[in-house]
Amino acid sequence: MAWVKMFKKPGGGLKKSYQPGSMLSLALTKGLLNEPGQNSCFLNSAVQVLWQLDIFRRSLRQLSGHFCLGCCIEKRVLPSDSLRNALAETFKDEQRFQLGLMDDAAECFENILERIHLHIVSDTVTDACSSKSCITHQKFAMMLYEQFVCRCCGASSDPHPFTEFVHYVSTTALCQQVDRMSGKSERLRSDMFGELLQAANNTGDLRSCPSDCGQSIKIRRVLMNCPEIVTIGFVWDAEQSDLTDDVIRSLGPRLNLCGLFNRVTDENAKRSELHLVGMICFASKHYSAFAYHTKSSKWMFFDDATVKEVRPSAVKALFFPPKVRYLLLCVTSSCATLSLSQIGSKWKDVASKCIRGHFQPLLLFYTNPEGSPVSNEDAPRQTTMCPRYKAQVNGDVTGKRMFYLLLA
Repeated sequence: MAWVKMFKKPGGGLKKSYQPGSMLSLALTKGLLNEPGQNSCFLNSAVQVLWQLDIFRRSLRQLSGHFCLGCCIEKRVLPSDSLRNALAETFKDEQRFQLGLMDDAAECFENILERIHLHIVSDTVTDACSSKSCITHQKFAMMLYEQFVCRCCGASSDPHPFTEFVHYVSTTALCQQVDRMSGKSERLRSDMFGELLQAANNTGDLRSCPSDCGQSIKIRRVLMNCPEIVTIGFVWDAEQSDLTDDVIRSLGPRLNLCGLFNRVTDENAKRSELHLVGMICFASKHYSAFAYHTKSSKWMFFDDATVKEVRPSAVKALFFPPKVRYLLLCVTSSCATLSLSQIGSKWKDVASKCIRGHFQPLLLFYTNPEGSPVSNEDAPRQTTMCPRYKAQVNGDVTGKRMFYLLLA
């Protein structure tokens, strides 16, 4: 695709994609249909956030073998029927993600990642994937091992290795850790979010010493690789919770992997700082999503067919009293680099909208701004057109805008 090649730099990272106003990001802010009775909001929110992740989108474009929907991307609002039908067919034996029924967006997201792995690698052993072209494992997977080590007698358990794509944390435990820090008069900094999540994950997770010395010890989780996309999942005790506002206020726009886990062995992971660029929320039995749109340097709100920019108007009235607004107006009239319209690019605008709308965060997406697309050296080469749209694409698809389906 010539229009993509102009912006792709072989072997290059994504650092420039995160600069304000960058033209390297060509994310398509299209809505996804959810007709009455379809209940596809859980799927639409997962797809929207995935497609807005620069690393994921560019990795997908690296692959020459894929299932393709051609010209339908030119429409302002797209149907997600093909994805929904594929999910329903794949999980019909488990009776999950069936047509017309609401389901869980977090589980949908994890299953999409698994289907992408199976489509690219065709290997059912997901924990042992070593393919350099597998987006799921090269970009999303966290390779961990758990172990118990007694500080009293030195005994340790055998390490238990595993792979996870979503790091789940209890919202109740998270708020308890926030209260604990507040009780100690500690200032909650934005760069401490990883430490908060780790402390919440270890809350109450005590085991007996492997040598039965009588001590109760905590489990240690060690990260062995350097994921470029880290997904944090929240476990809520109820659909409607009094903790919603507290959870939103505790969210950090940056995430350090050394804080999230007890130990990190990869040198690159020790130095990496991930940026919050996406979130799936739940409110009033409905899923929606927020994603940072790199091209416009703005946070976008996705609610099925509706795509909106997160506006700063209510935030200005909330955070700036009249005298301060007047002062800012005077400054902006003489300094073009300071503009109130740019407040909409801040994470606090998203947090304010979530608090006003009582949105419960379900999944957070953090990405490495230095990230790069996957290698395609061992990727499938064959391209298969989806039958429904095959007639719309007349052989030469270079220059056409493409959207890839990897669930078939």
